[in-house]
Amino acid sequence: MSEASTIQPDPTAMLRHVELVFGGGFDGALDGLVELAWTDPATGSLRNAQMFGTDQLEELVECAAELNRTERCNVYVGAALRKPGTALAKRTADSDFHSAPFAWADIDDDCVEAAIKAAKAAGVPATMTVVTGRHPHMRAQFWWRLVDAERDGAAIKALCSSIGLALGGDSTVSNPGRVLRLGGSIAWPLKPGRVEEATEVHIPEDDRPPAYWASALAQAFAAPAPLFQNAPPASEPSAPSMAPPTPKPLELPIGSLSVEATLAAIQRNDHWHQNTVRLVGNWVARGLSNAEILSFAPALTIGSAADGRSYTPEQTRLQLNSMITGARRKWNLPNPVVTIDDKLPPPPIEIEWEDGASAAMIPRRRWLVGSFAIRGHLTVLVAPPGAGKSTLGIALAVAGVTGRGEIVGETVHETIKAWVWNNEDDRNELRRRLAAIMQQWNVAPADLYGKLGLNSGSERPLVIAKATKDGAVVRLPDIEAIIERVRLEGIGLLIVDPFVETHEVDENNNAQIKAVAAMWREVARRGDCAVVIVHHTGKPPSASPDAWTGSLSASRGASSLGGVARIMRTLFAMSQSDADKFGLDADERRLWVRLDDAKANLSLASGSARWFKRVSIIIANGEEVGALVPGDPAARNDERDFDPALDARVEAAIERHWSDGTPLSERPEARDRFAQAILSRELGASADAIRDAIVRLQRAGAVLTETFCQRTKKKGLRVVPFDERITQGDVA
Repeated sequence: MSEASTIQPDPTAMLRHVELVFGGGFDGALDGLVELAWTDPATGSLRNAQMFGTDQLEELVECAAELNRTERCNVYVGAALRKPGTALAKRTADSDFHSAPFAWADIDDDCVEAAIKAAKAAGVPATMTVVTGRHPHMRAQFWWRLVDAERDGAAIKALCSSIGLALGGDSTVSNPGRVLRLGGSIAWPLKPGRVEEATEVHIPEDDRPPAYWASALAQAFAAPAPLFQNAPPASEPSAPSMAPPTPKPLELPIGSLSVEATLAAIQRNDHWHQNTVRLVGNWVARGLSNAEILSFAPALTIGSAADGRSYTPEQTRLQLNSMITGARRKWNLPNPVVTIDDKLPPPPIEIEWEDGASAAMIPRRRWLVGSFAIRGHLTVLVAPPGAGKSTLGIALAVAGVTGRGEIVGETVHETIKAWVWNNEDDRNELRRRLAAIMQQWNVAPADLYGKLGLNSGSERPLVIAKATKDGAVVRLPDIEAIIERVRLEGIGLLIVDPFVETHEVDENNNAQIKAVAAMWREVARRGDCAVVIVHHTGKPPSASPDAWTGSLSASRGASSLGGVARIMRTLFAMSQSDADKFGLDADERRLWVRLDDAKANLSLASGSARWFKRVSIIIANGEEVGALVPGDPAARNDERDFDPALDARVEAAIERHWSDGTPLSERPEARDRFAQAILSRELGASADAIRDAIVRLQRAGAVLTETFCQRTKKKGLRVVPFDERITQGDVA
């Protein structure tokens, strides 16, 4: 706080505020969340928030008081509960509304005292008043406890807007995602004319009702003119006092009045609210839709500017919306879907003439990684089991997050957040593969934190579509949920593995597969991200097993998947013919896989393969995990693998372990002394590279295996001193 400030947050008043609003039973609404929001002291923007359960109000107050002690950090509380599952550390939206235990109004203009009198005159004094400031004039919030927590966001918005209009407040402070200043906090001045002051919480202890029916509040504040302004002459009746113990259900028929007579009464302002409620109830019972009823708002709007008691059609719509909601809830009558059978003619077809003169203004394609992944489009990676497609998918995500294109042998055009969802493998297996990639490329955890998502379908399957008995494809809720999450988190690259487990349709049915593929394309377009689908191959032709490299026919099932995708690549193990061309033996051949373009609508297809070598990585838990490293099988082994610097490091490490009494072994069964595993972790190199270095050192006579314990006859690796190598003739 500023040095001159003597004001402190009042946690006791804060707790009174939130306990009154969110501490009751509220008809099962306690599973909702309370939003605490606060301003950025530097900018004054209201962009920070934290969610609390209704059983965590004391923790909320403790957090609010601590934040509020910082100068210019104003604290606010959600006017309504947020739905369970809302992100816990982000500002919420109207779509996160769960329920409203209270109705509210916010009055910033100099009319608080008049508003208090008007509410009392209407028979609905506020349950609680929060004075948010007294300079340059009094400002306040009014809160009315509801008998039943309101579950309809549109209804609570309409009600709070009506109250705001009637009391001279801000009718826009009515949306269900609204936050209001927390009582008991310091109101740090951010607007001209304001001063630093303490806010106050007032909970009257008199004979006012402890709670109100929403319908009673709606009726009390539904007068055509604001209750405290332009009051009618003394000869006219004042607004009725409404606080019934229970609301009476609407009668479906108009009763003794015809629709025409009811309309006439409404238009001459004869019990406007009562007659309008009856008329709306009749329309709901007769099956009119919400849109049809709301279209009558101009005809039901009374008053004129001449007599100073005008009421706008938009204000009437708010009242009608509240009445419609109440009628449908009481009679369980859903809003009917009204269709117009007569088809309108299609819009005229126009030619868009183009001269090509503005080519410089055409937006560039938004490639993310090489020509593999591009925002707004679908890529399919096709491979047989065991080829390494899942490992390559994770490597692609790591490359995109870190910006290190060498991980996949592609240029990273834009560093992004990436999300891998594997429906096939459990989370620990995915973490093992990630750990191997990180160790192979020296990627630090900090490089990935908050940027790489890794989900397993074994814990929560992702299924976006299913087929009905008649063959129709039905969208499942997961498709909208994943689009929402991609947009909320700003995901740039989504990798889904494998395609077949994300749907429940016939994979050989072209129409059904096309519909599912189009849904994944929709994720790319609406989520503004690149989507890479990992897919299985079919059975290759026996006459030519490598004929499917770079072929659209490699995709298993319906061919329509390739039609929807803009990019398709295949991943296959090295064939015997390729091994013969490169001069590789069987052991070396099994280490290589090739990646080929099968479809490249948005770039020039490459006519040559990209090669990856399988390497073995010993991760921190001692397990051996495979990874893929871009490489060239045409390069000579000695030129490709020989690393003098690594050989020197391996030699020094072997000598250190021998001197420390912990000799290393080249035999895997010596688990706690296995050289490949231990030195891979210590030196940050792959197990294969460590093995090759040890072999070279042994061939050079620099390292030999020697017994180090005569009792147990255990053997270990020892470095041969340089003078011994000369004596033995191993060094020229």
